[in-house]
Amino acid sequence: MSVLRPFPGLVVDPKWADRVTTGPYDAYTAAERVAIAESNPYSFLNVTRSQEDVPAEWHDDVDWLIGQCVESMQRIYDAGAYRYHDEPSLFLYRLEVVDHVQTGVMGLVPVTEPGDRRVLRHEAVRPGRADLLTRHLLEVGMSSSPISLTYRTDAVLDAAIATGCAGEPVLEADGDGIHQTVWALSGEAADALIVAMGDRPLYVTDGHHRLAAAVEALHRNPGIDGSHPLQWTQAVLFPDAEMQVLAAHRRVGDRTGRSTEDLIAALSAVGHLTPCTDVAEARPNGSGAVGIYVAGRWFSMDLPAASGDRAVDRLDVSRLQDSILAPVLAITDPGSDPMIDYVPEPVGIDSLIERCDADQWIGFVLHPTSVAEMMAVADEDGLMPPKSSYFEPKPLSGVFVRRLDREGLGT
Repeated sequence: MSVLRPFPGLVVDPKWADRVTTGPYDAYTAAERVAIAESNPYSFLNVTRSQEDVPAEWHDDVDWLIGQCVESMQRIYDAGAYRYHDEPSLFLYRLEVVDHVQTGVMGLVPVTEPGDRRVLRHEAVRPGRADLLTRHLLEVGMSSSPISLTYRTDAVLDAAIATGCAGEPVLEADGDGIHQTVWALSGEAADALIVAMGDRPLYVTDGHHRLAAAVEALHRNPGIDGSHPLQWTQAVLFPDAEMQVLAAHRRVGDRTGRSTEDLIAALSAVGHLTPCTDVAEARPNGSGAVGIYVAGRWFSMDLPAASGDRAVDRLDVSRLQDSILAPVLAITDPGSDPMIDYVPEPVGIDSLIERCDADQWIGFVLHPTSVAEMMAVADEDGLMPPKSSYFEPKPLSGVFVRRLDREGLGT
């Protein structure tokens, strides 16, 4: 069975793109999301809000929250902000930023259980977040944002995508520093792309919680056949050769309150610390090293050898976790420990330094995990530490909508 299916999608009207579309949900703090949503009733952040984005008195009322999301989505529909494609279609989605271009295929892919080799994961999920997204899918009746996937490309598939991009686009818009172009393909053009994609494995790059929510929605609706809308989920598929992966750096506090010199001594016991004049000198030029910022001082260190032979063990983020963060700084659960947070490369090293200076935490500057490394971990059914990679640019929210009622599922 092909891994790709067309759908009767909605694409934002170019005249509404500035008002409706936003950066990805997690690109903003809760306070920023609230401010944007309150200032613009048509912002898609009104549709994707979570408990973090509502007044404290409504924080635990998920029914009220979902109701607000439903009202917000209907408001945008009623305003005529979307153009409807009635014929099942695939959409080519090009993202252009400075010095980088990537073109993906937007369509539906099968909802698969963990372990299914058609769609491979590499991160664990938080059950609470997945549950809210499940209710959002079933009760708001639409995909809030597509899952992002990558695949090993070839010349035949590249040529099929290039052919699809030769036509007239249905959207050109700018937002969040990204120039976006969308083409719609239906009929024979969509069929040709589906054949070219075939049944090759797909790898999740962003959207593990949305995929988990789609799986849970299936569990809540047992007995449905393979053509049912809930058997498929919205995704955008980008070729591996075009993916841009950036590092997510770490900031860690010392819960034991050691002095700067004691911390440096503890780190030196793990590996040799080489003093550096600045971040440019400390930043790793390749894998196997880490830059360390302690109380205004920069160091570089070659990471100790991997703790095992698996692909996940060999990652820099795993070597840092296994050799320093866990044994030296007692970070045993990097996904939930309040003594660690993450600074993606686009946020900037200056921000990392400023925040470390403010609370006397330690900064760790990493070399980015590669797409090939991520795929190797997924191929072995391994799970990477949280924030092991940061893919940029990310698809904007609200550009595409999949309405389940247009595929025969009532809302």
